[in-house]
This record gives sequence, structure tokens and C-alpha cells, in this order.
Amino acid sequence: MIQVSTMDDSRIWDDFVDQSPYGTLFHKWGFLKTIEKHTGYKLLPYAVYDEEDLVCLYPSFVKTNYGMNVILSPPPRTGVPYMGFVLGADYDDLTQSGKEKRLKEITKLTTEKIEELSPIYTSVQLTPSFNDIREFKWNGFSVEPLFTYYIPTETSLDEILKGFSRSTRRLIKGIKNNKYNMEMTESDSIAPFCQFLSKRYEEQNLKFPIESTEYLEDLLELYPDNIRLFYVHDENNDIIGSNIVVSYKNKVISWLGTPKPEVDLPVNELIFWELIKLSKKNDSIFEIGGADTEHLCSFKSRFNPLLETNYRIFWHNNLGAIAEWFYLNVYRKSSAPV
Repeated sequence: MIQVSTMDDSRIWDDFVDQSPYGTLFHKWGFLKTIEKHTGYKLLPYAVYDEEDLVCLYPSFVKTNYGMNVILSPPPRTGVPYMGFVLGADYDDLTQSGKEKRLKEITKLTTEKIEELSPIYTSVQLTPSFNDIREFKWNGFSVEPLFTYYIPTETSLDEILKGFSRSTRRLIKGIKNNKYNMEMTESDSIAPFCQFLSKRYEEQNLKFPIESTEYLEDLLELYPDNIRLFYVHDENNDIIGSNIVVSYKNKVISWLGTPKPEVDLPVNELIFWELIKLSKKNDSIFEIGGADTEHLCSFKSRFNPLLETNYRIFWHNNLGAIAEWFYLNVYRKSSAPV
């Protein structure tokens, strides 16, 4: 018998995420509790069982304003690109009919659980590995396709470089020959990163898209092996670029940073090339992201990435429609990436 309940065992939760091909660092218990601590959203750690077997985790967050509930996975201003459902490691071994039966049951039970909170708006941004969204569509959810870029690293660095645009190959050649006197180094000091990005956002009248410096500090302390901060310095040792990278399982993600530099130097080309080398060393794919933002695509596509789709599923009533319009047209635009 399939049933859903909330879980409070961090060890079981993290073991499941680690073993599932659908689990990401953003699903880990400590990451979720850090989001709860800094955003004001309450974590709803749903777990779906088939008899005694745990088959799915579904972390959601609820916030109540003026007596009305909004449920999101993930919440805004966390920098998290996707979250949603984590299917069990055995899911991919099921027959197609078995997969559809399980998703039908999971969708029904989790939807009923969420409905108990009477939300005016629900939104879930699924991971790229979760692509069968038919049950949600059939159960009244709207569906929005989202996109990300990634670069496989099975081939040699020379082969990867051959796929870059001509101008990018030329810049990378100059970087390899130290033509620009730049260096990328790792750091554990987050304050310069936040100051650097805040300045860039303020210049464009945009809201800084991360909850606080303390939020990032907590995550860096919690996951020092998975979340790494890098700075690019010029010949005068001034910071001219930055990036926070998430490494987990077989993926390296350019998570936060890489704004357009103020200097006439190939700063982001250096960052991406170094992260491709890191991904290659770790036998990982390199996720660039940014494929949903038009003004970023012309730069990132020069690295010849592959395009991958993930989905946002959402539902709202009439009040929720107003809340969604405000979020998409006012809040999200004011904190768009640079």
C-alpha cells in the first residue's frame, strides 16, 4: 500500500538522495534546513512509501501570508535551479507500466497532501532527470519547459576545445599561454563575492537574487567538499571575476556568479575553461546553466554546450494567479541573472 508522510530522519533522507540518480545536492537534508533557516519558508519533508519501502522524497516549502499558503520547491532567492521529486534508485528498473503506476500513485498522494494546506499557489521546478510530467498535466497542473546547458567531458580537452566558437578558441589559447595575466584561485571568504555581485546588480537596478551572505556562508561550511568558491585575480591581485561551483555525483555546476566583467579581459572564458578541466578531472559533466536567459545564451552557446530540458509544474486558484503574475513580472524580473 502506497502512503505518504513527513520524515525527520536526516540520515535516511540523505542516504536515499545519495543512492538515487534523481537526487542532487539541493535535495540534501542540510541544504533544505539551511533554506528553511534563512528564507522564512517552512520545510515539508514528504516521504512516499510502498509498504515498508521508501520510494520517493518530495521536499516542499510553505509560507503563509495574510492567512494564505504558497508552496514552492524551491523557494525564491535560494539560487537553487531545481528541486522537486527524488525517485528511488529502483525506479529506472521498473517496466514502463510499473513506472507509470508508481508516478500515478505518487502524484495522487502528494497532491492530496498539499491540498490539505489549501494553497493558493503551488510551483515545483523539477530536475532535468525527471521528465515524465504527464500525470501532473492530467491532474490539472500547468507545465512550463525550462532549459539548461551542459558540456560532456568524455572526450579529450582538445576535442572539447574544437567545438568552441573560433573567437572563444582564440581567447582560450591566450589564457593557456598566460597572455592576460589572470589567475583563478579557490577561497573560503564569501564576503568579497557578495560585494562583487551586489555591485553588478545595483548597477542594473536589479535585486540581488540570494537571501543573504550568511545563507551562503552556512552552505559553504556545511558542504566544503561539494560547494567551492573561486575568484579570478588580475595582475594587480584585484578580484575581476567569481564563481561558486556545486560538485555532486557526476555533475559540476556553475552555480552562482560569472557576471559580465567590468574589465576588457576574458574572465568568464577563464572560469569556464577551468571548470571544464575540473569536470574532466572528476569524470563529471559540466552544467553551465543560463539557457533560459536570452542575453546569456549568445555567450554560453559559444562553448558548444548541449541543451537539456527540465520542467516547472504549477497550479493556482484566482488569488494565486495574482501572486504568480507579481512574482514573474515584478519580483523575478527585478532579480534576473546578469
